[in-house]
Amino acid sequence: MNYRSVSRCFGAAAVLWLAAGPAAPAWLAARPAPQDPSTLVDRVVAVVGDTAILQSELQEFIFSLQAQGMQLPQDPGEQTAFVEEALDQKVNQTLFYIHARREGVTVSDAEVDDMVEQQHAGIRRQFASEIEFQQALLGQGMTAAEFRMRLTEQARVQLTTQRFLQQRASELQPVPVSEEQVRERFEEMLPGLGPKPAFVSLKQVIIAPRPSEDELLRTLEKAEQALSRVRSGEDFAVVALELSEDPASKANGGDLGWVRRGQLLPEFEEKLFSMRVGEISDPVETSVGYHIIRLDRVRGPERLARHILVRPGLAEEDAETTRLLAEDVVAALLDGTDPDSLIEQYGDKGERGVLENFPQERLPPGYSEVLEGASDGDVVGPFLLPMQGVPGGGKWVVALIEHVSPAGDWTLEDAREQIRQGLEQDGVIEQIVGDLRALTYIETRLEGFPYIESPRG
Repeated sequence: MNYRSVSRCFGAAAVLWLAAGPAAPAWLAARPAPQDPSTLVDRVVAVVGDTAILQSELQEFIFSLQAQGMQLPQDPGEQTAFVEEALDQKVNQTLFYIHARREGVTVSDAEVDDMVEQQHAGIRRQFASEIEFQQALLGQGMTAAEFRMRLTEQARVQLTTQRFLQQRASELQPVPVSEEQVRERFEEMLPGLGPKPAFVSLKQVIIAPRPSEDELLRTLEKAEQALSRVRSGEDFAVVALELSEDPASKANGGDLGWVRRGQLLPEFEEKLFSMRVGEISDPVETSVGYHIIRLDRVRGPERLARHILVRPGLAEEDAETTRLLAEDVVAALLDGTDPDSLIEQYGDKGERGVLENFPQERLPPGYSEVLEGASDGDVVGPFLLPMQGVPGGGKWVVALIEHVSPAGDWTLEDAREQIRQGLEQDGVIEQIVGDLRALTYIETRLEGFPYIESPRG
């Protein structure tokens, strides 16, 4: 990324949060090694209202930009301009948080904990081992507890700032954007975009094989027998080891570990997050069978739970019935039936029914063949989507292709709407920044670029 594109990178997205905290190992690796405290000299590089921004805080901000892929310019003059722009955005960030607190904008501890857990898990996954991760922290003079505390502080600032900006933006009219502005932004972005992958937008009905009603009744009876045993005092883990048909948790006595929303089947998740600690659920039906759930502990947005899964059997005629149902869905789409109604009626609730501008290379195996040669408006399928653990070996898919964008060079048409929305957001953010700066004393103290902004009006 060269300097000419730097100013655009400090647009609305950067304002909303470029300093989101350590998002990758680069944040840990980029920082210089700890120095002798006696040689450290920190200084104030800006004052926003009654809040000082230290040189070390500006350095951390720049490190976070590097961790997100932004390269510092090599030319000394461009470096100076880059640092000045970075400080300006750090000032804006501080400005937003100050006014958010003044206006009483708050976020819950659960929201903060949720963000911290996601960030911490994302960073940890990029290290080969826990030892390597801990060594990286120690190399920067931090313990695991200090690192988590830093993430927590940053998450609270980030969420508070986002909520404040959303509230302010909702009070303003969208800023008009001309076609010339859209074209100019696209031309600035184009050199850094790289080749365009193939994209597809579609609506799909994904149908999971369903056993007969008699088989479901027999399976429910087995689940209720397991429930009776654990509620009568038998060890849940022992019963799970004996009866559960979940290969991922059976050997551990049904232990699912710490889980959060978005990781579970919808019906399972809805029940689990409504339970009290120690409670054992009635049988919960999902697309894979009946579950007996026990909630063991709660930690912020996470739940520690065990379950017993009893799966129904699937006969050949059941799998064939599912395939025939998929054929009926094809016919309905060809007759003009609303795809959303078919997704609601027949689609597996655990699967996404709508994909918009989705990279084709990220689709599961099975899609590539049916999408080859497909055009806008085509109905494709039914085709089998192989899935381990699903009765019948997988689910049947029927899709209505709304738009296919082949791989190649980016065009303005590909990005026009996204760019327009981004420019509108930039304009709204600039209005908010201008209003807040007019009310706030701001002084920057970068060597060679001193200037003072005082409250106006």
